[in-house]
Amino acid sequence: MLKIEYYYNNKDLSTQVREEIRNIDNDNIITRLYAIIVHVATNQGKTNSVFTKNIKGYHFSEIRIKFSSQLYRLLYFIWKDEKMTLLHLFVKKEGEKTPVKELGIAENRYSGFINNYKKYEQEKKQ
Repeated sequence: MLKIEYYYNNKDLSTQVREEIRNIDNDNIITRLYAIIVHVATNQGKTNSVFTKNIKGYHFSEIRIKFSSQLYRLLYFIWKDEKMTLLHLFVKKEGEKTPVKELGIAENRYSGFINNYKKYEQEKKQ
């Protein structure tokens, strides 16, 4: 099983994605989201396309949850076949293309991790 961790900002050690998840105002959605996160981690990031999808042109994938007409998307990546790092959560409407802004947030967080992963690893141990 992959170790699950939240991306955090090296400057202030904030975990924006954790707050994004906590801000969901429906416990059923949160429960489903965590169940799928564990499912993906248990299967080393390899699941069927019902739950996950690779994002073309990016280094991360998405967990997909549909609730009514709302589509919850949790962007994540697998690091060194041992960690599943959660990057960003957002909601979009059914039929809407994934907003470039949301992909940009995840890409910036991914790049921040890659550019600072040694510092990230040291701070996580403290």
